[in-house]
Amino acid sequence: LSQNNCGDKQHVSTQMTTPLMSTSGLASAELHPWFSLSAGQSYKQITPNCWTADNVLEWISDQVESTKFDANTLSLAYCTMDGPTLCEKNEDEMIEIFGPQLGPQLHQSLQEYKTKYAPRGTHLWEFIRDILINPERNQGLMKWEDRHEGVFKFLKSEAVAQMWGQKKKNSSMTYEKLSRAMRYYYKREILERVDGRRLVYKFGKNSSGWKIEEIGMGM
Repeated sequence: LSQNNCGDKQHVSTQMTTPLMSTSGLASAELHPWFSLSAGQSYKQITPNCWTADNVLEWISDQVESTKFDANTLSLAYCTMDGPTLCEKNEDEMIEIFGPQLGPQLHQSLQEYKTKYAPRGTHLWEFIRDILINPERNQGLMKWEDRHEGVFKFLKSEAVAQMWGQKKKNSSMTYEKLSRAMRYYYKREILERVDGRRLVYKFGKNSSGWKIEEIGMGM
């Protein structure tokens, strides 16, 4: 590992740690004290598109330890990469970044987590609904503006579009394309646009599965 590969070390937290392990059994934090993770929600509890840079490091650490990969041979050129950036990488790019041994393992693991936490809805409006009713897995992507009235707002519109593109196997998906697709639901009164408010929409009278009384969840 090279400190220069990771840029400015001040971007990496040095509090409660889960260090990368080398095959010698020595924690990388012992070899490189700057390489450590801050305390926070585990990557195992949320979708990869919501991972922070620390979550990504924790995930890499676990994969390195489980495969007994020698961390000293790992170039962490992307050690400050967050989840949305990571999710854009294909297998070839993962191999280029992490090498031919660890790259495929990381790519496979990432796909498994994407599948595990992907919103289940097969239609776009259901996909959006599932993000909103599972905030613990989809932190910071969207939020309720008025829970009772079904009004919601996109916070990370491109990240949501990317997730929808992954689900539909469309790597060119953008929020502009997603928002155009949402218009299909206006005439069917499943979704409504909230006039004068950017990125804000409302569930219509023909939508279902989002109301508190329907899913038995509190405010």
